[in-house]
Amino acid sequence: MYDDMFEEEMGKKSVFKDQSKLSPDYVPEELVHRDEEFRELVRLFKPVLEDRASQRVLISGPVGVGKTALASRFGKELEDRAKNSDVDLKYVHVNCRKQGSPQMVLNDLASNFPLSVPRRGFAPQEIMNHIIDHLEKKDTFLLMTLDEIDYFIKQNGPDLLYSLSRASEESESENRISIIATSFSPDFLDDLDEATRSTFMHNLIRMDKYSSDQLYDILDQRAEKAFHSEMIQMETLDLISDIAARRGDARFALELLWYAGRIADKDSRGEVLPNHARKAKSEINPGIRKDVLQDLKKHELLSLLALSRRLKNSDKAFVLTGELEESYNIVCEEYEEESREHVQFLKYIDKLETLGIVDKEESRGGHRGQSQSISISDAPPDLMEREIEKILERE
Repeated sequence: MYDDMFEEEMGKKSVFKDQSKLSPDYVPEELVHRDEEFRELVRLFKPVLEDRASQRVLISGPVGVGKTALASRFGKELEDRAKNSDVDLKYVHVNCRKQGSPQMVLNDLASNFPLSVPRRGFAPQEIMNHIIDHLEKKDTFLLMTLDEIDYFIKQNGPDLLYSLSRASEESESENRISIIATSFSPDFLDDLDEATRSTFMHNLIRMDKYSSDQLYDILDQRAEKAFHSEMIQMETLDLISDIAARRGDARFALELLWYAGRIADKDSRGEVLPNHARKAKSEINPGIRKDVLQDLKKHELLSLLALSRRLKNSDKAFVLTGELEESYNIVCEEYEEESREHVQFLKYIDKLETLGIVDKEESRGGHRGQSQSISISDAPPDLMEREIEKILERE
């Protein structure tokens, strides 16, 4: 029985070419829309290659703006570039949230070098001394990323960062350790001593949330690597980027795209459609707000029902205003209601947008007289349709 299941599922054609390209752990060769931040890191770390100096930089920003990817890509590129400058530089990335104590962080760091450091029994300072001795003997420089350092300091205090910043003082040798730290905000710097705080504040890169257009470009780059050709509609990427733009979060956008692909495989449609993205959104973060629907007036419900049906039957991400009004007139006839005038109909749509039920934007197709595109991003249209029909039946 189980062999048959394996054969059946393994034999199915998938929309995916390589799902790993949608993983948050995957760092692409090119970071879309982060060129200026990368260039600033090059400027800041130029002295490391030219003068064999150490450097400390803080990258700050909300979840999903690419802090980890930026630090990882830059670290690997700097490691390669150092070879051309006759500098032996090693890059190490440490996730401070996963390594929950100073000893665990330093053990993780030490594991990247040929050191015989027992996992237990050595104090953090002893591990640090072993690392510094190795760097000096091999004439090696270290760039380490301390990812999510703010979380770590909140749990453990600032001592580890202080020690790493002054690693060479006791040995009276040149400081061979440079640091990139990432954090949600720079507020954790208030817990540091003045000297350490001052160094990071002078080298602070703030990363803003992504816009919808920027998220689309990121999704487009990843979709080309993750899916077989012609397996995903541009409208699907449009819709996902609009959904995720509320947070400006690329991780959320990639999660939605991956889950929409899984739903498409299960659906056996052979293509990732906007409705797959809506279903992914509803399952990751349910979006049908029944309490809000209950408070809508009848023609607001009829307008939303028309939109739900139009989206469900078209497999498109958006409906033009003129098309939606045609569907609204049909729904009104079905429910034996006299349809309202054009201006009043537009007010219903405005109300639904204000409540966060629908999304409205200027049409991307340039249609005259139909200048707005309307969509439901938070829930699959078929589920929305059924919920509205239940409410209308009760009325």
